[in-house]
Amino acid sequence: MIYIYFDGLVEPQNPRGIATYGYVIYSDNLTVAEGYGLAAEPWSKNATNNVAEYTGLICALKRAIDAGIKSAIIRGDSRLVISQLKGTYKLKSARLKPLYIKAKKLISEMEYAEIEWIPREFNKRADELSRIAYREFLNGKLNYKQCF
Repeated sequence: MIYIYFDGLVEPQNPRGIATYGYVIYSDNLTVAEGYGLAAEPWSKNATNNVAEYTGLICALKRAIDAGIKSAIIRGDSRLVISQLKGTYKLKSARLKPLYIKAKKLISEMEYAEIEWIPREFNKRADELSRIAYREFLNGKLNYKQCF
């Protein structure tokens, strides 16, 4: 089974900080792919934690689909994102709506996708990758470029 983990963060403040994401894709406990980047233009109104989480998910799904992955268990520690995708929370934010639609579209392109909330301590590598993105931005090594 393929497992997709995603995470996002905003530092030093949320909102309007530096929004980053990270993701990792595993198959049989081996890393198939991982990535990270900026989720929004730094210091902008779109630099929010929820935008970062959704962007991490979308970039991970796009990478998985591009690699030919047809089924996966998708895991994240954002209750909001997971609950919205599962339909237990309503989508109220106009800012998140296009990201939600994109994530749902990508999920629908898979033959099988299960979405699970996990505690933060089980999402360490995706979290670490989002922090690497933050450090690289601070060091001038990372610029904003959408993955989708």
